[in-house]
Amino acid sequence: MKNFSWKDRIVYGFILVLILLLIFSNCRYNKMQEKLYDEIQKGNEVIVSMDRTKKEKDGQYAKLVNTFISQKDLLGELKDQNKDLYKQLKKNDEKLLMMNNTIVSLKGQIAEGFGQFNPDDSTVIDLDLKYPNDNDWFVNWKGSVDSKTAYYKGDWNFGKLPLQVILTETDRGIWNSRLIGPDWLLVDSIDVKALKPKETKEMRNFGFMLGGGYVKSFNQNTNDGITIGVGTYFKNHSLILNGTTNSMVGLSYYYRFNSYKKNN
Repeated sequence: MKNFSWKDRIVYGFILVLILLLIFSNCRYNKMQEKLYDEIQKGNEVIVSMDRTKKEKDGQYAKLVNTFISQKDLLGELKDQNKDLYKQLKKNDEKLLMMNNTIVSLKGQIAEGFGQFNPDDSTVIDLDLKYPNDNDWFVNWKGSVDSKTAYYKGDWNFGKLPLQVILTETDRGIWNSRLIGPDWLLVDSIDVKALKPKETKEMRNFGFMLGGGYVKSFNQNTNDGITIGVGTYFKNHSLILNGTTNSMVGLSYYYRFNSYKKNN
């Protein structure tokens, strides 16, 4: 077998040191990233726990979503609050993702006006009361009151209550839930708990690569070799330094072409 010269040993030693430095720096970087992520998550948990229902304007309220809860805890709360629904989810094998507990009421107001005397009986006064206004009402009581006996009778009718729930994500990764309705809708409290989806780590645009391979020589005078390569990439560009056991060093450049999915 061919003996390695001092020159070969220096080259291989340099490649080995470079590989070790790359591995060490990458491990250290990942550890720092994980520590920073944990600190941000702890800070977010404190922010969410201290948050209260906020009135942004009439009919619009917001509350940060508690995503720091397990599936077991979420199911436990549902079981305590609604056993029938809990059993139904278990029966259907459904996974509980979010639970929103909201308490709402209607804004009070003073109304005044005149009723109408019933044309068939002057002792009876007909009333047609609407909330919050006559044109766009949600609650309507239409009936009559007997002025002698104070007896009243009427029908309650209800209109439509438009509600919209918006879920957003802040720059810190905290979810914010908004309940939007008519300006006469009051929200006393909002409590939203949800399971945060599993995060997928995206590959960085810049990083290092390490690998190796086997080289088969078709020249009988040249030995086969094992390659060790270290390199770096930036987006679609890759630059790799290779060293082989048959005393060869090379520098390679690769470009990755993007492939696009055909839309149906």
